[in-house]
Amino acid sequence: MNETVNIEISQRGKQILRIVIEEHIRTGRPVGSRFVSKKLGGAISPATVRNVMQDLEEVGLLWQPHTSAGRVPTALALRYYLANMMKPKKLTLAEKKKIEQVFLNDFTDILQLMENVGRVLAALSNEISVIVSPGGEDMILHKIELIPISSKNVVLVLVTRTGMTRSIVMECSGIEPRKLEEFGQRLNERLAGLTFSEIKKTIRERIADLQRIYSSFSSKLVQSAKEIFSVEDEVTAVFGRENIIKKPEFSDQRQLSQLMSICESDELLIKCIPSDVPPGQVEIVIDSPPIEQLAMVVSSYSFGYGRGFLGVVGSRRMNYPKLVELVSYTANRISHLLSGEEIEERG
Repeated sequence: MNETVNIEISQRGKQILRIVIEEHIRTGRPVGSRFVSKKLGGAISPATVRNVMQDLEEVGLLWQPHTSAGRVPTALALRYYLANMMKPKKLTLAEKKKIEQVFLNDFTDILQLMENVGRVLAALSNEISVIVSPGGEDMILHKIELIPISSKNVVLVLVTRTGMTRSIVMECSGIEPRKLEEFGQRLNERLAGLTFSEIKKTIRERIADLQRIYSSFSSKLVQSAKEIFSVEDEVTAVFGRENIIKKPEFSDQRQLSQLMSICESDELLIKCIPSDVPPGQVEIVIDSPPIEQLAMVVSSYSFGYGRGFLGVVGSRRMNYPKLVELVSYTANRISHLLSGEEIEERG
């Protein structure tokens, strides 16, 4: 999931570090030696805990906001925890049900699906959710339908492998309904299974012989292919900004302003996302420019020959065990849906 962090820590140090990290994630407050001692059932005295905390501070894993306070984990400590201690927490049946409901609902395009997924992800994570769509040209054509609506006009319906549709009205005078149906069948033989990008580049060659038979409509289709098979490019959607205002660390106006400015910039958000994260696997980015003092749990999902991304952004003290499972599960479900398998299973 994330790179290994190699630091020599005693068994006692690991116990104490885990308690400090998990309690800080839960409360957002510095963790004191008395609390840790009590959590360990009194097996280690507060004085001994303080000494171990001092050792952990010296190797860069803890820091003390001020002399009378407890300790807070550093970004390095969180990376160590993620690499060596954390175990993903399984989603509850209720959480899975909320996610599954998104995929049971009908959607007409990828942007609507993104919105539905983004809202559920924000609600379940209590963080900000980020969804990046794949480039539209990675859509795979399932079939074309040609529907005459008058003596001069035809509706050309593109159906993608995911079940999403796009309709374009085209002028088509002088072609009989029987020939129109026949032309549609021929088009499907040549174009179904290709990405929109491939169709735009090769349609002229693929249907060259059809232009002699269906010259008028075929020529219009070739001439308009760039517009017909163009879909909005990569889109970023952000949901749940209101979730972070309640968190104590964002009472600092500077930190809140930083997070908001990142969430308002598609370019900055995309910069935060590791481009090599495989579909369904999870990458965690902590305190890395441009998201200093922040964290992101992110995965990718497959879409035709392309990929989109989804994740959550927020404070460094996220509930990582839950969010890793949430992001991975959702990414895998989207990949399965957009592969077209689920559409075929339903229909």
